[in-house]
Amino acid sequence: MLNRPKRRKQSAISYQQSAISNQQSAISNQLSAISNQLSAISYQLMGYAQAHL
Repeated sequence: MLNRPKRRKQSAISYQQSAISNQQSAISNQLSAISNQLSAISYQLMGYAQAHL
């Protein structure tokens, strides 16, 4: 009987860790997308500068 609550607590912690890991992965993907957008903007600005200088 003593093991059950402990196991339940470990299971809950494991689920929380998994949720945090998924959130970190999602944040990482968002940062990657932002980085790609900034890259695209940078190329557009370089193209604009070359066309107008």
